[in-house]
Amino acid sequence: MKQEILEADEAETSLFKKKLKRLGMFKGKGTELISLYLPPDSDRSSVMGQLTEERSQSSNIKDPSTRKNVQGALKKIDNFLKRIDFKLPSRGLVVFAGNISETEGKTDLRLFTIKPVKLLKTKRYWCDSEFHLDPLQEMMQPSEVFAILTIDKNESTIALLSGKKYEIIGHFTSGVAGKTRAGGQSAQRFERLRAEATHAFYKRISEKMNQIFVEYDDKLTGIIVGGPGITKNYFLNEEMLDHRLQKKVIGTIDTSYTDESGVRETVQKSDSLLKDTEIMKEKKVIETFMGEVVKHNSLATYGQKEVEEAIELGKVEKLLLSEDIEWVVYKFICNNCNTEEEIVVKEPDLFEENSLKCKKCDSSVELLEEDDYIDWIIEKANNTGAKTKIISTETPEGEQFFKGFGGIGAMLRYR
Repeated sequence: MKQEILEADEAETSLFKKKLKRLGMFKGKGTELISLYLPPDSDRSSVMGQLTEERSQSSNIKDPSTRKNVQGALKKIDNFLKRIDFKLPSRGLVVFAGNISETEGKTDLRLFTIKPVKLLKTKRYWCDSEFHLDPLQEMMQPSEVFAILTIDKNESTIALLSGKKYEIIGHFTSGVAGKTRAGGQSAQRFERLRAEATHAFYKRISEKMNQIFVEYDDKLTGIIVGGPGITKNYFLNEEMLDHRLQKKVIGTIDTSYTDESGVRETVQKSDSLLKDTEIMKEKKVIETFMGEVVKHNSLATYGQKEVEEAIELGKVEKLLLSEDIEWVVYKFICNNCNTEEEIVVKEPDLFEENSLKCKKCDSSVELLEEDDYIDWIIEKANNTGAKTKIISTETPEGEQFFKGFGGIGAMLRYR
């Protein structure tokens, strides 16, 4: 097995995070949500045999509603594995099924699948009141991160930049008095008190930085310090940071603020320092796309219909998708003629499965699987050799792409 197929690309990783977040929101009424972990070398007969045994054991469940839902979920998993002929992806597959309805007395049996971003080694079957995600969440530990610190004499903000998103770790104020001294105090004494308070504040921030980031060790790629004027340089010159962190300071940035706005400004101004990070790669991709859109013979297109047609024709060189696209692809099979069908639903919360009929014979249909639209279209793009870039909405460029272009676009090989 080639090593490269065991490494998830950026698009897969972004989708993986999104799916994990969604699956973590589902809660069952009882122990009726099933999680099935299948490493790539899973033995077909033993897995299918276990499912048969579980269906037999489920008849002992006392609560009739729970019993029905567990049996229905097991049937869905069994049918799904038969439909894909037990052909598992190179890193393995995890299948989730169960009743996700939040309404008492109503059944909404669904089946979801997720491809791990790393080689799956865990072979497990769980039936619980929630989907078991721990082995998958462990795969999402960041490989590298940046620390962002904004500071002046009055306040400081510490943030963690991982991939394309930053997270505020803490915001602190100093209590250092302003430059106007209190009545009766000499200028010399007043300035000495301010200096002592500033030193104490710097020490407090240094201790927080040490406490948070020393344990990151090699995963901490660099530290960027932002703030107005030369205060940030005074802070660094105090050398209160742990020597391991001091060596990871890669630059300083002049900013107008030291709150979250200052963190955002630091990131936006750090192009040269962060040139290889995801947030800067994303910014460059969107700028290139938008620049191409306005050209006369543009090698860019956008919109669901236009992009899907371009993929079908093999025109797409790079597919751009906003992570905020929440569309779902439902896969059905006709109960009469066995015709399979896929439909894209842009508002899944309003979707009613019972309203669907087979287009070929107008008979009732059964829901086989639901898939994230992003996952579905990425697979189509991969089949044509196109690359995919997932765009966050954490940056102004990413937000504009989602709101102005619907969150779906493509760079073309030819017109």
